[in-house]
Amino acid sequence: MKKFFAIAAMAAMVFACNEPTPGPEPGPGPDVPGPGPEPVELPACLKGSDYYPIVMDAVTYGHIENKVAADLRVDDFNTHLWIWENTYVAGTSTGPNYFGEVEGWVALQVGSVGWSGAGFCCYDPAKLTKLADITANPADYVLHLAMKSQDAATHEFVFYSDGGAEAKLAVDVDGVYGFARDGEWHAIEVPMTYFTNNGLLWTSALGAGSVPGNNVDVIPTGGHNVMAVLSGASGALNLDACFIYKPAK
Repeated sequence: MKKFFAIAAMAAMVFACNEPTPGPEPGPGPDVPGPGPEPVELPACLKGSDYYPIVMDAVTYGHIENKVAADLRVDDFNTHLWIWENTYVAGTSTGPNYFGEVEGWVALQVGSVGWSGAGFCCYDPAKLTKLADITANPADYVLHLAMKSQDAATHEFVFYSDGGAEAKLAVDVDGVYGFARDGEWHAIEVPMTYFTNNGLLWTSALGAGSVPGNNVDVIPTGGHNVMAVLSGASGALNLDACFIYKPAK
């Protein structure tokens, strides 16, 4: 009996050793796509349409590129940020911007002249002409901008009509369009009717007389200050996410 059980046990061992070893689970074949990247959840201000970006980083711009009516961002060729009379000096843009990207923004420090001013000037007549759509239907659009600061400077944003008329917005500490001076980014949205009610009018003739350059032998001329900013006699300007758009309804 002992021999029988020993032989039976050996037979069972041989049978077990001859069983095929399970292999790894098969993965997706060539026609079965694997999981893609997680979708990016965009903030509400990037879910609108008809964008006119003035200050916006390249990564964020990529999210709304197919919804841009006119790209007014500074390229130092056909759109410039001109500092008036050396009244600002360069500041420092370090760390995440308003959208959390490690990208730059407009960072300026008021100099020692006693006042400050700078203008976002566009020389592309096709882009300038597109601005007429905004003042033709101002109730559809808002101005979005983000700022951060640790000083109490009041910043005045100015939009210029075709004939030079000015519509101004004061961004201070405690006003309707103020923000906390805690060193953190704060967003401000202003209906474009605020500016049209104060005289802003862009027409299809806005780009008349403007000549875009070609980066070879034509220097851009004419041009129009789409927006200017003044920060008084002291303080720092940190400006990001500045654009006009139609919010989603």
